[in-house]
Amino acid sequence: MKYLLLYNPVSGRQSFKKHIALVKNMFAKTEHELDIYESKKGNDLKEQATKQASMYDVFLVAGGDGTINEVVNGLMQVEKKPVIAVIPGGTANDTAAMLGIPRNLKKAIKLILEEDPAMIDINRMNHRYFIYAAASGVLSKISYDVSRRHIHKYGYLAYVFAAMKDLGKDYKYNLTIECNEQKLNLECMMVLGLASKRVGGMWLSNFANSKLNDGLFEFRIFKRHHAFRVFRLVSFFLRGGRQLKADYHFVSNKFKITANNDVNWNVDGEFAMSGSIDIEVYQKALPIIVSKRVKKRSF
Repeated sequence: MKYLLLYNPVSGRQSFKKHIALVKNMFAKTEHELDIYESKKGNDLKEQATKQASMYDVFLVAGGDGTINEVVNGLMQVEKKPVIAVIPGGTANDTAAMLGIPRNLKKAIKLILEEDPAMIDINRMNHRYFIYAAASGVLSKISYDVSRRHIHKYGYLAYVFAAMKDLGKDYKYNLTIECNEQKLNLECMMVLGLASKRVGGMWLSNFANSKLNDGLFEFRIFKRHHAFRVFRLVSFFLRGGRQLKADYHFVSNKFKITANNDVNWNVDGEFAMSGSIDIEVYQKALPIIVSKRVKKRSF
């Protein structure tokens, strides 16, 4: 089989490049072919994924959630899609964690070489594809707003510091959500949509009963209440994503959300767009390597 390693040299703490020799050595002991491509600029991996999809059986994607998102957006442009295999190389590594991929490089490569792929859902927000998360409002911008210098210096703590600062801001915006023949006008402070139970490096085991191939996406709308605003949000995370009485939870394969142009949307930890959005789920759209444990639990 032919493998292409795609990696982002500035992902996370920028340490993956020093591991390439180990990856080469592990593949040298197999019958597989391995080529390597280093990202040169923004959206480079998206372009390369589209261009080289028909030439390889497996794409090894080393990097964080943004790097994986870039490759997914490239592959959703073509009919023949190689298997995606994720090597954790970012800071939060939500995608790798929800797939059950070990952070240890040797263990990750071993799992990738041994496991058969599963078919995972891919979601689309307007023109942008994503795997697991969509958000706006409180905490939604910190994943792409924290400087590379702070990430390199503090790692995951850089996001924690930014989150504490963002919780002090009073977010308030209106939106209209349409799904399942319902239409609601709401004033909110945060919108969080998930296809899994992990976001921002945290497990939200009580958020929903979602699967990674059920063709559904789940949105939680956090209504804006000035009193105890910060307490309510902290309580949500401490309780593993359990729904509070005042908030709304929607499950569907399609959503239409109308919002003002100053409402920014985050997908898979990256800024996606502003304003009104449509969400659609493409069931079992992409082959991806997952651990046996995750296959049993989430597929």
